[in-house]
Amino acid sequence: MKALYSLIVLSCMTCSLNHAQNTVTWSEDVACILFSHCTQCHNSNGVAPFAIENYQQAYDRRFSIIEAIEYGEMPPWPAKFPESAFAGDHSLSLEEIRTIQDWINGGSPEGDPALAPETPIFETNEEYADADLVIELPEFRVPNLTDNDLYKCFVFPVEMQEDHFVKAIEVIPGNPKAVHHVLLYHDTSNIPIQLDNADPEIGYTCFGGIGSNNAQLVGGWAPGGAPQVFPENMGIRIPAKTNLVVQVHYPEYAVGELDQTHINLKLTTEPQREVFVVPFLNHFTSMLNGPLVIGPEEVKEFLQLWTVPFLKLTLIGIAPHAHLICTEMESWAEHPNGNVQTLVHTPQWDFDWQKFYAYKRPIILEAGTKVYGRAVYDNTHHNHHNPNNPPKTITVGEDTDEEMMLFFLTVTEYRNGDENLVFEESLHREHIDDCGWSLTSYEQRLLDQIELYPNPVQDEMYINSEMKVEQIKVFNNQGQKLIDLKQSDINYLDMKSLAPGSYSIQLFVEGKVLTRQLVKI
Repeated sequence: MKALYSLIVLSCMTCSLNHAQNTVTWSEDVACILFSHCTQCHNSNGVAPFAIENYQQAYDRRFSIIEAIEYGEMPPWPAKFPESAFAGDHSLSLEEIRTIQDWINGGSPEGDPALAPETPIFETNEEYADADLVIELPEFRVPNLTDNDLYKCFVFPVEMQEDHFVKAIEVIPGNPKAVHHVLLYHDTSNIPIQLDNADPEIGYTCFGGIGSNNAQLVGGWAPGGAPQVFPENMGIRIPAKTNLVVQVHYPEYAVGELDQTHINLKLTTEPQREVFVVPFLNHFTSMLNGPLVIGPEEVKEFLQLWTVPFLKLTLIGIAPHAHLICTEMESWAEHPNGNVQTLVHTPQWDFDWQKFYAYKRPIILEAGTKVYGRAVYDNTHHNHHNPNNPPKTITVGEDTDEEMMLFFLTVTEYRNGDENLVFEESLHREHIDDCGWSLTSYEQRLLDQIELYPNPVQDEMYINSEMKVEQIKVFNNQGQKLIDLKQSDINYLDMKSLAPGSYSIQLFVEGKVLTRQLVKI
């Protein structure tokens, strides 16, 4: 896979000789890219192991930087499909990769320092330091463990004047070396308080859930996770009087570590559409070929199925979850009309980078839609992530050296017009202060050179472009792919098979994906 990715990058380089003929410098070309995509973590206050805040730091790390970039390891964004579907995607474009490659191949010159963008300052890694509600856990030192892992629950009774809706949740692990994952629930019963009172230690031990069937998941964090932000007019309801319960998973290797995690919540009392985060696909009720047991030296694939019941749902996000020996995770929807739609696909599952992915456009799940999950587990000695040497039989469990297979779906009840919602329009992550240029402006220049006509279209659409359009995809308002045409140079598209309506068209040009709207009449 790494060799294939490098081949793609190198082949794209040959398509951009004019780009390489101009001297690429740190000040005018590379600083903008790294400051926008890397420095948020790679700064003197960041969680990354080294900083990229100036020319010398980048120059000293230039070969490790390009290696991680070419292999797709950095910036970390494991979900590769569906293309351009997820909000907040901070992946590098092929154009940006070519720029960094050209810089290194050209000797990595600094250029004129006066032309370099101002170094961004990150005084904190918290995006919601101005949170409306901060849940601060007590200091906790992980004790010697009689079992492999410790699950600790901390209870925070909350009493407000009225119900609130969570608009964003940000988990800040106090000690990333000690924290495996964090889940936040709310629970209106007194069960968590009773469990806490019965445990003489700080908090209470809560293997599995939090010990109450009334608990509702609000959100969570796993390594590599970012803040969860809900779309406009949507949020998770927090009752006026409830208990917020934080479950922290401390693995065996965290013994002796001191932690003080906290959670930032952005809240509103304005009425919102209620959102729910539910593991509809899970290793207990959804397995088609379970149980989830992987023997020594086995590579096994498992399938899950959940059918949407009578209620039509609007899917706004998804979060796959597994542990160490998982190597691939995928979910897709089979709609009642037969269309199959990818929901998420991580071809190279990475335990250290798990995210709640939010869609740029919602996906409508009609009643009767079949939602599938697939995961591959490699329990052989060839898997360097395997916690056991020699390999041992691995079964379901929440310990790090056990396995899980979950897909959390973030849903809300469908409303008319949901298929037309757009949560994020940008094709690419915005650059810090534009740095004097922006990829969106580059994409706009490409779009300006491509003419699609007629629009509205009837049966035939023509493409007038000086650049080669290598692939075209057409999607309806539900995000279902209806046309996928790939050839060396496309200048014509047959639209006869499409019903009248509004569509999104993606054009693949010079390694970029450009999106336009068109109308079929």
